[in-house]
Amino acid sequence: MKQKQLVTIFLIITISFVLFLPILNLSFAYKDQKINVKYFSKKQLFSTDNLESILNYFAYKIFHFSLDKPQVIVGKDKFLFLGNGYVSIIDKTTGDFFYTSEQIDSWTTKLKQLQEWYEKGGIEFIFIVAPNKHTIYNDKLPDSVVYKEGKTITDDIVKSALDKNIHILNLKKILRTKKEERQLYFNTDTHWNHYGALIGYETTMQYLNTIYNKQYKTPKYNIREIKSSGGGDLTRFFKINHFLSDSYEDDYNIMFKQKNEMCYGKIDNKTYKLGKCTPKTKNTFNQYIINKNAVNKEKLLYLCDSFGMKNTDLYYATFSTVWREHLGYINGVNLANFIKEQKPDVVIYQIVERNLGSNFTVADMP
Repeated sequence: MKQKQLVTIFLIITISFVLFLPILNLSFAYKDQKINVKYFSKKQLFSTDNLESILNYFAYKIFHFSLDKPQVIVGKDKFLFLGNGYVSIIDKTTGDFFYTSEQIDSWTTKLKQLQEWYEKGGIEFIFIVAPNKHTIYNDKLPDSVVYKEGKTITDDIVKSALDKNIHILNLKKILRTKKEERQLYFNTDTHWNHYGALIGYETTMQYLNTIYNKQYKTPKYNIREIKSSGGGDLTRFFKINHFLSDSYEDDYNIMFKQKNEMCYGKIDNKTYKLGKCTPKTKNTFNQYIINKNAVNKEKLLYLCDSFGMKNTDLYYATFSTVWREHLGYINGVNLANFIKEQKPDVVIYQIVERNLGSNFTVADMP
C-alpha cells in the first residue's frame, strides 16, 4: 500500500511539473514581444531553460551560490568568474595545474623562433598577455579559491620568455594598480571593459616604443563613464541575462578628438584574401580597417582573441591600416604569404592568460 502511495505522489508531481513548464514558458514569451506565441513549438513549450534561469538567479542573488560551478563560480561583491571546466582556469589560478619545465621551455622556444621570423623580415614584434579576471580581481574570488602569487604557469612562462629575450609584456602589474581608480572588468563577463582595454592599449604602445626605440603617437581622446546592461558571457551560462538591469555594469565611452576617416573590409579566415573596403561599420573578427587620418602612417597586424574586441578602435585610430585576425585561425603558410603581400610594420600578438601556452598561438611560420 505504501509503495502505491509513493507511485501516486510521484505521478502527481510529474504531471504538475509537465503542466507547469508550458505555463512558465508562455508567461516569459508574453513579456517578450519578439516571440509570437502562436508559433511556439513543443520544444519551446516544454523547455527547462526558463526554470533553470529562475533557479540560477535566486541561487546567485540570494544565496551567492552557483548551481553550475564547472562553468561559473560566484565571487564577492557581485563578481562572477569562469569555472574550472574551461581550460582548468581555477587550477591555473591556484597553482594546481600540472605542467613540466620541458613543456614551458618548448613553448617559449617556439615563441622566440616566431619573434626572430618577424624581425628577420624587418617587422616589429611584441607579445601581450591579457590577464584573467581571476588574476586582477583575485581579492574578489570566493574564499575557497586562493590565487597563488608567483607560482602559476603564467609566471613560469613569462620568466622563461624573458630569459630568452622575447618581447613579452604581462599586463598584470599595471592593471592591478589601475583597478583602484576604476573598475576594469565586467562583473558578469570574463572580459575587461573599455577602460581596462584602454589601459592595455596604452601600456602596449609604451612597451612597443621602448623595445624598438620608436616614437609612435597615440590619439587624443575623452573618456565618459556609462552604465551598460548586465548579461555577459558568464550570465549567459546561467541563462539569467534578462533578469539584470540596463545599468548593471560599469563601462566607458572613448571619444576621439581626431576625425577618423575609415573604411572596413573582411579578411577570409582561410585564404587571407581581402574583401572590398567600405565605410560600413561593423566590429567583427577577421577584419581590416584603413584610416586616412590615423596618427601614424605605419601598418599593424593585430593577432588576438576576444579581448582584442574592446581596444581595436584605439589601434584603428593609431595606425593607417590594421588587420585584425583571431589567433585561433592562424595558418602559418597563408599568414606568411599575407605578410609578404601586405607588408605590415608592426605585429602584436595578444592572448588572454588562460590560453597562454596554447600551441595554436605559436603556429610555425615557413
